[in-house]
Amino acid sequence: MTGAEPTVLVERDGAIAVVTLNRPERRNGVTVEMCGAIYDAVRDVAASDARVVVLRGAGNDFCVGADLVGGDPSPASPGPPTLEDLGLIHHAATLLHTMPQVTIAAIDGGCAGAGMGYAAACDFRFATGEARFSTAFLNVGVSGDMGLAWSLARIVGGARARELLFFPEKLTGAQALELGLVTRLFPRETLHADVLALAGRLCAREPFALRMMKANCLSAEELAIGQFIDIETARQVHCTNRPDMAARMAAAYRRSREPGG
Repeated sequence: MTGAEPTVLVERDGAIAVVTLNRPERRNGVTVEMCGAIYDAVRDVAASDARVVVLRGAGNDFCVGADLVGGDPSPASPGPPTLEDLGLIHHAATLLHTMPQVTIAAIDGGCAGAGMGYAAACDFRFATGEARFSTAFLNVGVSGDMGLAWSLARIVGGARARELLFFPEKLTGAQALELGLVTRLFPRETLHADVLALAGRLCAREPFALRMMKANCLSAEELAIGQFIDIETARQVHCTNRPDMAARMAAAYRRSREPGG
């Protein structure tokens, strides 16, 4: 790979946007510059008409976190990165979590540190049995980034999140599935095809309802149940009052009457 090749690739497959971390020779380890490229890519996808976003890594790994030895320091910032350097671009994790699109992390090989933060920010994590997960931060003497402590507590619960953060041992794909960190395992050979097939199933759903369901999931994280039900009901009314709703319900009823429906 030449130095001019982008470290992040964005491709469209119909309504699916595929974002690929593209430093396979460094196991997709991130530099400050690459974190900026990830932020830019995710920001642009969030503003697009895509319905589902798939985040994956080139080669045999998802992302092993910070590239500790292979990064190219910027001449303009020869010292350690500052809050000004990182304050915005680390919000790629915020965008992955809050964008209106459904986000899926397709995970093979190493998924550690910042890479695990990106994955945990997504709505879904699908992996292979060969995937290996680690929070990793304390192994190199740092406290963590990409919102991983926030995301993990919501995925596996506070006590288990602390266990993973303070004792950063490696988890296999099967262990991650057992914990609920991932929800499906696929063979390495078919991971990306299987994930794209699931993304395609989501894209076949009514687009407005898909976005409103994503919005419901976000609201549920923040609101008391009474407040949430008020907003949930308003969104449901918007969905059911759309002009094509009667035809959609009739079609769904017909499908339910078919063999296997």
